[in-house]
Amino acid sequence: MNINKLVRKANLFYIFASSDSEKLPEDSKDLKKVLSNLERLETYQARKKYAEKNLKHLSSGSARLVYLTQNKTIIKMAKNDKGIAQNRAEANPKMKSKHLNKILSHAKNHAWIEVCYLDKITVKDFKKMTGLDFDDFGESIRYALRKVSGNTDKEKPTNFEKIEKSDIYKDLKQVGEKFKLMPGDLARISSWGTKDGIPVLIDAGLTKDVFADFYESSSS
Repeated sequence: MNINKLVRKANLFYIFASSDSEKLPEDSKDLKKVLSNLERLETYQARKKYAEKNLKHLSSGSARLVYLTQNKTIIKMAKNDKGIAQNRAEANPKMKSKHLNKILSHAKNHAWIEVCYLDKITVKDFKKMTGLDFDDFGESIRYALRKVSGNTDKEKPTNFEKIEKSDIYKDLKQVGEKFKLMPGDLARISSWGTKDGIPVLIDAGLTKDVFADFYESSSS
């Protein structure tokens, strides 16, 4: 059996066995106290229960829960081992770019990361900011990171010559290649927000290693 599957099964057993018995800390309006309490809790279910009582729930994905804090920042909290891996990847201090959302703080065990709150943007907003069609940009990023994704048969997209001259393409191509970011999130407008008048990627936690460990193995 794949070792990652075995570890996840063991963790799930532990969660089911202990989540109902884990005592929750007292509620708090102090964000530092809330985050400290979340870090100390041992199970995903207990963290979720405590976060739901002390933070504003915004959304949920397959790996992470998203909350708005009283300080108008965002907490991405892992709901499983995939979330831990994505938080760890996204909080890599070496992965920096003006087009990546800033990591403000994170738990030592990566149970959560705190990032800036960003307003979402549309494809029209993206074009207004960059002069680029978002669909063309997305296909160009997929092409640029084809070795990371394994889609090496992908053909050069329309308007690639224009896209590859842009600062945002050059920047994200460099970051994506260096840190092996899977291009899927980069090519979806829902993954983008804005800060200081430029597009900023909201999610940068799905690396090739995370995908291989948690998504390819689960689908196979």
